[in-house]
Amino acid sequence: MGRERQDFFRESNTVEKEKIFVLAFEGNETEEIYFDALKDSVKFNDEQIFLKLLKRAKSDHNSAPNHVFSKLKREAKDEYNLGPDDELWMIIDTDRWKTIGEICELCSREGNMFAAVSNPCFEFWLLLHVKDINEYSEAERLAILANAKVTNRKNVVDVKLTEVLGSYNKSNPLPGRFLPHLDVAVIRAKALDAAGETFPSNLGSHIYKLIEKIRVVENSTK
Repeated sequence: MGRERQDFFRESNTVEKEKIFVLAFEGNETEEIYFDALKDSVKFNDEQIFLKLLKRAKSDHNSAPNHVFSKLKREAKDEYNLGPDDELWMIIDTDRWKTIGEICELCSREGNMFAAVSNPCFEFWLLLHVKDINEYSEAERLAILANAKVTNRKNVVDVKLTEVLGSYNKSNPLPGRFLPHLDVAVIRAKALDAAGETFPSNLGSHIYKLIEKIRVVENSTK
């Protein structure tokens, strides 16, 4: 039997109007730090929207999308008493995994499960906050898509973030540098998704779709 719906929420007189967005991450640090800051930012009404972060122990290195999918479905959809309008989202990359299409198909079969895929990685979504990638040459964009390792700690996209920001650390991404530019990141990501793909086959990030879903709920409750 699922847990009571109230367990997700702070006490409120408008519980029946609230919508849950449950997020599961491929990464252990950067994504969680970013979305923690996003849900607490002034851009979102925490009285109406609750982002439940499924946290993974530091010792859990099982980050393949099929594992994240199973974890999300098991810990949220199957164990909690979710309402019909609640949405469960996977935040995953094309960087390391070759089963993205299968995972998106699994999500579509569930009805209220979605995949916000970034190609090549989550950091590309961050880059869209602070850089117009059309300013890069074709060769640079191809290098970003390949996202090869440059040093032991940094891939190409990390280096591009460092070039724009002066410094970048996955363990401490400082989301305050990105969130003020969220609107432009959505615009840029949307432009890259002109073909309306299930997941980006080229440079792109569908995290913008999650942001837009949240905003629709916010606007409907104002």
